[in-house]
Order: sequence, then C-alpha cells, then structure tokens
Amino acid sequence: MAVTPKNGMQGVGVIFIILAAVQMLKGDSWIVWLILGFLFGGFGYFSSKKPGGDL
Repeated sequence: MAVTPKNGMQGVGVIFIILAAVQMLKGDSWIVWLILGFLFGGFGYFSSKKPGGDL
C-alpha cells in the first residue's frame, strides 16, 4: 500500500506553532497561530517521529 507523505502539511503546522510561541513571548495575540498549527497537523508531527510507529 502506498504511503501518502504528510510531512509537508505537518511542517506548515509546526511553523505556525513556532510562530505562536514567538508571538506569546512578545505579548501579542498568539492563540490564532496555535489553532492554525493544530489544524494543519503540527502536533502530529512530533508524535509521528516515534520509532516503531506505522508509516
């Protein structure tokens, strides 16, 4: 079975999460960036890197 690469969209999600962290440290509004990171699968990027997981 072919595996669909999801790293591109997850990478975008990680960028949004990093942007949310930077905005939070600056004191600006950051929750929108965190929600976008979640919607683009940024949190799944970290859990998909565990060894022994399904591809």
